[in-house]
Amino acid sequence: PPPPPIHSPSPSGGGGGGGGGMDPFSMMFQQGGMGGSGMMGSMGGMPGGQGMSMNMGGPGGMSGMRQSATKPAPPRYDAIPPGTVVSLKGLVNASDRNGDRGVVKQYIPSSGRYVVVLEDSDDTMSVKASNLLQHVHVRIHDIQSQPELNGKTGTIIAWNPGKERYAIYVMALEKVVSLKPGNVVLEAGTCAQLTGLSSRPELNGKWGTIKDWIRESNKYDVQLSAQQVIRIKVENMRV
Repeated sequence: PPPPPIHSPSPSGGGGGGGGGMDPFSMMFQQGGMGGSGMMGSMGGMPGGQGMSMNMGGPGGMSGMRQSATKPAPPRYDAIPPGTVVSLKGLVNASDRNGDRGVVKQYIPSSGRYVVVLEDSDDTMSVKASNLLQHVHVRIHDIQSQPELNGKTGTIIAWNPGKERYAIYVMALEKVVSLKPGNVVLEAGTCAQLTGLSSRPELNGKWGTIKDWIRESNKYDVQLSAQQVIRIKVENMRV
């Protein structure tokens, strides 16, 4: 009999973190619009699996497999992870697309662009990071004027460049609040852009992955590469 279908897990990313049960943005994409699991499932159910075993059976096949089985690409710390829910912003040539939502499919290092699959269609666009807003989960911290917000979780839904504030949908309160980046703690694993660094201006514009948040100092440990981790203030990271 053919082997049972193989189902791959849903892509994970900043947009699909914990606490997404009531999050409308996560719910939009919980069906797994990439179709990856379906493809893997259909491959797993094909009787051709036996043919694959036969191809690997000979000595030449095994050696060929060993030669072609290159090491997996090292993890990137400077790219938004596949599966992250985003919306388009600041597009000039396709301004009618600004505000459209989608999911990051992959990062193309040679062009520095992301392939984004748009919501409710199979259309894809090649977009620069500067034209993406990540709808990632956050935790609110150190609001003096509204202490009842502190500790609440929410989702970034917009960025106001004029006021330099995020619009955050707070799930528990079912309302949107406008907050400065210094009061918005991004989840570990989020890839964000460094900005506003005066002590190390050469790092401004670079991207890194948040490893940890240090509550006492309100700073992140940010991984820039396999060898480099730096500690910077929360307000110096933007998505």
